[in-house]
Amino acid sequence: MDRKVGVVTGAGGDIGIAVCQELARRGVGVMCVDRTEDYAERAANAIRALGGIAETAIADVSIEGDVAGYASRCRDIWGEANFFLNLAGIEGAQAPLMSYPTDMWDRVMNVNLRSMFLGLKAMFPLLHHADTPRIVNMASTGGLTATPMLAAYGASKHAVIGLTKTAAIEFARYGIAVNALCPGPVEGTMMGRIQQGEGGQAYQRYETTTPQWRYGKPLEVAQLAAFLLLDCPMYMTGQAIGLDGGLTAA
Repeated sequence: MDRKVGVVTGAGGDIGIAVCQELARRGVGVMCVDRTEDYAERAANAIRALGGIAETAIADVSIEGDVAGYASRCRDIWGEANFFLNLAGIEGAQAPLMSYPTDMWDRVMNVNLRSMFLGLKAMFPLLHHADTPRIVNMASTGGLTATPMLAAYGASKHAVIGLTKTAAIEFARYGIAVNALCPGPVEGTMMGRIQQGEGGQAYQRYETTTPQWRYGKPLEVAQLAAFLLLDCPMYMTGQAIGLDGGLTAA
């Protein structure tokens, strides 16, 4: 390939679409992975509308066979990958810790954490022979602070940061940089669900605690993700990088 190529999971969500569009503007090829054909094609079409190259793969990212499937498809089409964005995730239920549903806890951990572990294992063989390969795991400011009423989400994102640091050390000898991106609250459907679950109080709460007095925008996350995947110094690895309007600065 005469261009960089890579994989983005959770590509059909709000942030996923923004990232795919930003990568398309940068002239790279993207394999768009999501749980349904509609979501994967939504991301691919957004890339093609900008003249970019896109492929799709359907996967439940918590299932090892599905994850191996998207890695294998990437290998079959491109031979290797230059970048991997482990983006797929869910917020789970909003409930106090003592009444948090056990089945939902397991689901959040599977989608937010198990998927990251499986993705790292499956994509490593495609990355370690590539030029300047980079991995970004999507964490959250919820992995840096407490997350009342979202215990599973917060716990999973803390674990993602820990997994990122371990992968960064183990992959360093192969020349692979691994970092975690930690956005604060971002405009989109996830924050819309949280807003609804809090009876419309979420925006006001974050507005009063975030120095910039606003949610982030998907484009802002996409711009930082693209930098971390394509341009950041390879010496930057094992970091949890916040993008939160100053929310965690204090």
